[in-house]
Amino acid sequence: MPTYEHLCNACEHEWEVVYGMTVDPPTLCPSCEVDGQVKRLISGGSGPGIMRRTGAEMKAGMAGEARKISQRAQTDEKFLANLVGEEKYHNQLLQKESLTNELVNIGKKAKTVKSTTNPTKGKVRRLSKGKGEK
Repeated sequence: MPTYEHLCNACEHEWEVVYGMTVDPPTLCPSCEVDGQVKRLISGGSGPGIMRRTGAEMKAGMAGEARKISQRAQTDEKFLANLVGEEKYHNQLLQKESLTNELVNIGKKAKTVKSTTNPTKGKVRRLSKGKGEK
């Protein structure tokens, strides 16, 4: 059962009470016995609020999350831009476009060379026999 902290507004007495979540909170202060001046405080609580994970569990969890992020970044341009930063993302797009244009220009300038030999026709011949061979 959870532990709840309470404060009396009349006498400013603070105390803890253990009770179930379905039970109504107390309204009577145990110190001054004034009814209706008690409020429950919101705190971190005293229960086991920290989850402990092993290194292997953390590694597996992080790898799974990284895979999800990577897959989403491949399909969603806005998500990718948010990950790497919009300026860097747009600079990468401009650089990619510039490289593509440069490759196209190189392809236009290159000469087309046709092969004069047919590799399927060539046969291996021995020019001479070595010593001891017949």
